[in-house]
Amino acid sequence: RGWAFPPSDYIGPDDPRATDDLSRVSGGNSLKLSFAFGYCGRRARRNLFYNADGLIVYHVAALGVVYDQQRHEQLFFHGHDDDITALDLHPDRLKVVTGQIGRVPKILVWSSRPDEAGELQKLCLIEGDHRRAIIGVSFSPHGTHIASMGKDNNRCIAIYRWGKDKGLDPAAAARDLEQMRVGLEKGHNDEVYALDYNPVTNQVVAVGKKYIRFFGLKEGVEAKPSPPRDAKPSAARDAVLAEGESTVWAKKGVFGRWPQEDLMCVAFDELGATYAGGATGYIYRFNEYAVELAVKAHCGEGRAAGKVAALWYSMETRELISSGDDGMIKTWRPSEWAAGAAPEPVRVVDLEMWVNSGTGAPVLAGTPLVPDPKMQTKGEPRLGSCAAAHSLCGDGRGNLLIGTVCNEIYELSMEGSEPPMCYMQGHYEELWGLAPHPTRQEFATAGEDATVRVWDLESRTMKAIAALPGPGRSVAYSPDGQLIAVGIGAGGKAKRATSRAEGSWMLFHEDGLAPVAEQPPQLLRERVADIKWSPDGRYIAVASADNFIDVYQMARSGEAVEYRVRLKGHSSFVRRLDWSVDSCCLQSCCGAYELLYWRLRNADRTWRPRQEKSASKMRDTEWATHSVLFGWPVRGIWPSQSDGTDINAVARSCGASGSEGLLATADDWGKVKLFRYPCIVPHAAHLSYEGHSSHITNVTFTNGDSWLLSTGGDDRAILQWDIVSA
Repeated sequence: RGWAFPPSDYIGPDDPRATDDLSRVSGGNSLKLSFAFGYCGRRARRNLFYNADGLIVYHVAALGVVYDQQRHEQLFFHGHDDDITALDLHPDRLKVVTGQIGRVPKILVWSSRPDEAGELQKLCLIEGDHRRAIIGVSFSPHGTHIASMGKDNNRCIAIYRWGKDKGLDPAAAARDLEQMRVGLEKGHNDEVYALDYNPVTNQVVAVGKKYIRFFGLKEGVEAKPSPPRDAKPSAARDAVLAEGESTVWAKKGVFGRWPQEDLMCVAFDELGATYAGGATGYIYRFNEYAVELAVKAHCGEGRAAGKVAALWYSMETRELISSGDDGMIKTWRPSEWAAGAAPEPVRVVDLEMWVNSGTGAPVLAGTPLVPDPKMQTKGEPRLGSCAAAHSLCGDGRGNLLIGTVCNEIYELSMEGSEPPMCYMQGHYEELWGLAPHPTRQEFATAGEDATVRVWDLESRTMKAIAALPGPGRSVAYSPDGQLIAVGIGAGGKAKRATSRAEGSWMLFHEDGLAPVAEQPPQLLRERVADIKWSPDGRYIAVASADNFIDVYQMARSGEAVEYRVRLKGHSSFVRRLDWSVDSCCLQSCCGAYELLYWRLRNADRTWRPRQEKSASKMRDTEWATHSVLFGWPVRGIWPSQSDGTDINAVARSCGASGSEGLLATADDWGKVKLFRYPCIVPHAAHLSYEGHSSHITNVTFTNGDSWLLSTGGDDRAILQWDIVSA
């Protein structure tokens, strides 16, 4: 419903605006990824390492990242096309293996040291044996083999003898897979949380829901050189597997007198003993395949039980380091453990002292971090601590990398008392709200982790964070940049019950994110999908899933607001809105693919809000922004055979004129696309960029068109793109 008319000076197909040639746009006309805010710590484990150059290797979204701590710069590996779910570092500490989500998920081996062109090289591709996702990957002690486990119904485990350049040629990929595959075996019929090679025994250990299993290759499996034709038979040499017999052996771990429970993580000492962290706070030590002893490590002394979330064993100091739901980092000396004793940790660090300092929240907001998803339906499940780690890694010199469940990366000196260094921060629930500062190189985000955050683009750091009473959905700066408005409400794939704050919105001071003294009244009951100030700073339009747009007026104090009018006309939830340059009109779109126009004031500036039902009368209106998904200037962004849900956001460059500029879109396929503005050629030519792993929720140009920003939904990442000339 609603029509989009061309401007009155449009002359038809010969109009100079009827082109999709990006090369004719002055200034920058292409994108280059420069920085990725975020880290996949919430939904992945043991995915954070120091490489041989002392740089930090991890993953976020569909990107492998090599981070230079000293220069605060990143290199990216772009080989994946969906969310990376597992990562391991080769014994040479240069090569990396990563696995992803996908119908037939990829496993890629790549180098963390750039080549002469500054690129991270792809070394090997393994694809075809797993389904849905890769749960875990691990290099063998000598780096010649890779173990992997998929998320198919049988949680199949595979062992490959990988080789450089194997699988990279599509014509030979099937043959290479057969050559690399050494074994493939069923693993488990329920959740598996971690997979790792034992560096001493060369066995693969997998842990999960009431599960620990040990795997290895049977004798005689590896191919040997063919004997001479005249060689005499040898029983030892000629021992082969029966036809159809599995090449992989498997043995279940035995708990003995201890109750069987969910195991979350594993580590190994210099003698080959296996340590497994349990869901009730115990660390179990397995001798061979049976529990030798158990130590209560986390959430003890009358506190509620919680998981041992991560383990790491230092071969240099022979110490075991653990992290739990209590947010504690504990150092242990397993050589001093004895059956029946209750050993004390050598050192305890309360990471919550620093991780929670921004919001003051004692536990995580958002989806409960419990091993069993069914527990999320029970009343008040434990959420765990923001400081709980899913990944620990030491550098052998007293430094410990910590990857937390709230998608942050810290480095802690285990030999001193100074606070940990935070290298990376990010949202840890679905992310939708994004807004650039009107005059500075700064932006704000609001996510379903119930936080609003302010980021500095030049230093690439988070400046401030504040807690929200519910999931953040939208955010906007006032024209002078002094205030930030945040819309509350769950959306996207959130299935949990909505909060009492659903449909409300809040005002914060930009400096430090202190809330203003008098907050707006809560008049709506469903999520606030978009919120924008008028260019003159007098009004705020609030678009909600109630199908309404509420307009408020700023008080003379510059902080309090007064409700003015509710605009009704949409037949579905309102998605996006824009103000006209003169602050008199609005345009909005909704879930029913309607493009509607609204007049709030007459030509003489008197207040008279109403829907403008004659779209032709709005054809020459100049809009301050263009974020609505429909209209004449954006009709070319839609690919063939797409529907109105495929594109989630659109943004026009700040310096765009009526005849020339840039237009960016964010879609459900994880692609940022760059078009010429206005984009009126059907199915217009464009440049497409990958990096996000799932639906991209928002996109915007920063002040002066210095950068483009995009936010991922499921990947929780914020990508900063340089605008460069092609």
